[in-house]
Amino acid sequence: MEQDTFRDGNGGAMTLVKTWYRLVGLLTKLLYRLIYGRKIRWGKAVHMRHGFRATVDGDGQIVIGDDVFFNNGCALHAMREIRIGAGTIFGENVLVYDHNHRFSEPQMSFKDQGYSIDPVRIGRHCWIGSNATILKGVTIGDNCVIGAGCVIDHSIPDGSLVKLSKQNVIERIAFSTPIAEAGERTNGADAASQGAGPVRVLVLDTVMDRGGAETMTMNYLRHMDRSKVVYDVLVNRPWRGAYEDEFEALGGRVWRMCPMYPQSFARYKREFRAFLKQHPEYRIIHSNLEERSYFPLRIAAEEGIPVRIAHAHNRPRGIDPKLLFREYFRLRLRLGKYATHQFACGREAGEWLFGRARRSQVTLLHNAIDTAQYQYDPDVAAQVRQELGVEDSGTLVVGHVGRFFPQKNHTFLLDVFAAVHRMHPNSVLWLVGGGEQDDRLKHEMERKTERLGIADAVRFLGVRSDVPRLMQGMDVFVLPSLYEGLPVTMIEAQAAGLPCVISSAVPAECDVTGRVRSLALRESLDCWAQAILDQAGSNKGTSWRIEGASLVTRAGYDIVSNARRMQDFYLKALDDAEGDRDE
Repeated sequence: MEQDTFRDGNGGAMTLVKTWYRLVGLLTKLLYRLIYGRKIRWGKAVHMRHGFRATVDGDGQIVIGDDVFFNNGCALHAMREIRIGAGTIFGENVLVYDHNHRFSEPQMSFKDQGYSIDPVRIGRHCWIGSNATILKGVTIGDNCVIGAGCVIDHSIPDGSLVKLSKQNVIERIAFSTPIAEAGERTNGADAASQGAGPVRVLVLDTVMDRGGAETMTMNYLRHMDRSKVVYDVLVNRPWRGAYEDEFEALGGRVWRMCPMYPQSFARYKREFRAFLKQHPEYRIIHSNLEERSYFPLRIAAEEGIPVRIAHAHNRPRGIDPKLLFREYFRLRLRLGKYATHQFACGREAGEWLFGRARRSQVTLLHNAIDTAQYQYDPDVAAQVRQELGVEDSGTLVVGHVGRFFPQKNHTFLLDVFAAVHRMHPNSVLWLVGGGEQDDRLKHEMERKTERLGIADAVRFLGVRSDVPRLMQGMDVFVLPSLYEGLPVTMIEAQAAGLPCVISSAVPAECDVTGRVRSLALRESLDCWAQAILDQAGSNKGTSWRIEGASLVTRAGYDIVSNARRMQDFYLKALDDAEGDRDE
């Protein structure tokens, strides 16, 4: 009788567990429908357990047949297509990718080399064992069994059994130029003994690429006294960013964590808490994660980190799939006492993230630059123009620096330049910046230049480390963004002596030289084109452009004084916080 009672009770518990899984699965599918819509198509009776994740980039799609089952921790990541047949079941932690990093160039980050992409198709009535990984271009036939732990990178015919029977094979990559062994790389920060050396500030960011917030971090790190304060950074992308080599050379350490996607919020919180417990040396956290700072700063407060900085860099506008999450986290960050200090690159960015009521509590931290690097030099300008094929001194060079993200509004910029080129045929457009992992938006813009008939007049220059030099060769700078905080590129352009044209969605406070003209995006293309030509015509010569650097310095945007101010702030804030704790 006792045994029967035990079985009945255990069966009831299992029924509750299964019911819970069904409910979580329904909510998960609802969430993905809200985020991706028809980009993920669900068959009937699709069930999943804890930790299911799916991402769809660009025009990709995921198609799941009827009666498909995903056990704990499965993930599907599509850039083109992942298609799963009816009746297929997945063991725990199965990963499916229809893309892979390119890695043929050792001097270029994986992210900048883009992806190779090929659809994945998994047949009907298959069993994919736990911890299997299925890679791009694979077709698995019907009625197949894939053993646990297998990595599938070739297609499998119908009715096959695949078993893991070989050890890993390690081969050297045939790079075009030799590189040092991983063990030969040194990190100056590792030399500091526990409890000695500089104060280490943990910066939270997405990836250390050449974006505005990351460029600001690098500018401050380069100019602070690194015997007193040094940055480490915790990013939430797996690839190596464009700034990481220099960052580490300056003594910083780069840590990585899982992405902050909605389906991995819980995992991020667990991993971040564990990270802080493992690294008690961090007593200052400086978060560049905008409204998402709510997550880590709340955990940091609970773990007793005394100095917690939330930094506003943007002022989002409009409606997009992230709006609901963005508004919720922004509200939680405002209501909670998770940030001990509130920073903003500009007034509008600060008001958006922290609210107008807290305006007096927000510290404006300038996106300061080394103005000496940007000061106009006519000899450098002539050299850059020649290198990029601009032989005629009368050619108008329209410049833009910005990542290929929707925010930067490249499609409108190309329409505007087409109008400029019609009015002034002796003109070219230089586009500086990288983009998404597969450069999808960049490729779309390349195709658009062909449709507009301006392909020969537009140069896609990619991610560059010589932006100050490139700006010397430009005649006018254009930034038609959908929203901005206070973009560092605008400070850079003005330091290079460039007249600028911006959208009215870019805060007017970025005009620190009086050489910026703002237009609404609803204005006609011809209106924009004429404004660009007028601004280019306002150039009064070499001395006028040289003056740009001194105007930016007088406006308070030179990095030398700002870095000293930032360094002193960290030291005083930590001293005050630790002093209060001791009392």
